[in-house]
Amino acid sequence: MTINTALFAFPVNLIIGLSMVLAAWKFKCLSSDRHMTIALLLMIAAALVQGFMPAQASFTRSWPFVIVLTWFLTVLASRLFRKFSWAGLGLWIALWSGMLGSADATVTRVVVPREEFTQTLLPFGMRMDEFQVDRYQTGEPMEYRAQIILRDANREQSKTLRVNHPVHFRGHQLYLMDYDTSKGSESDYCIVMVTRQPWRWLVLAGILIMLGGAFKTFIL
Repeated sequence: MTINTALFAFPVNLIIGLSMVLAAWKFKCLSSDRHMTIALLLMIAAALVQGFMPAQASFTRSWPFVIVLTWFLTVLASRLFRKFSWAGLGLWIALWSGMLGSADATVTRVVVPREEFTQTLLPFGMRMDEFQVDRYQTGEPMEYRAQIILRDANREQSKTLRVNHPVHFRGHQLYLMDYDTSKGSESDYCIVMVTRQPWRWLVLAGILIMLGGAFKTFIL
């Protein structure tokens, strides 16, 4: 039941997204309260199912969830064509771009050694220059960070990676994930998770528009 999102990468996802807009404009009858109520109930049911399922189940990448979300977005777009609202538009953009953008998102776990640059399919190489572990008085790790040399065709840059503090480089986000705990600061490698989410700015724009619309509706 899990969808192979690679089949819907750009430009296929964009074509599908524009087709949803066209369908919403053509079938404005979907903007009725009955259709909107059904769409909302289905979304609530899908959210409840997702909440009770284990994370590894990937329910949000299953056909039932995608069909429910597609129906909700189509109905919401149809309603916006009938009665426009900034909050509704922001919600639609955030959900629409989040769903379609997942096909272009990538996650890669890379073992970054001290001695040499990594050889991966990424458009840049990485080498660990320094590694430091700060510990509590009990000896337990408090924080760890890595000094990483990033190299692409044009230049080399030195970046410091810390847990929960991603570094941005060439459209990718780099997260420090792990290291050789048996060696601590003398670790010969660290593990970096490299993500790419090209649609994230559109998701953020949708959230900001939704918040602005809500502020306009309830405050002004």
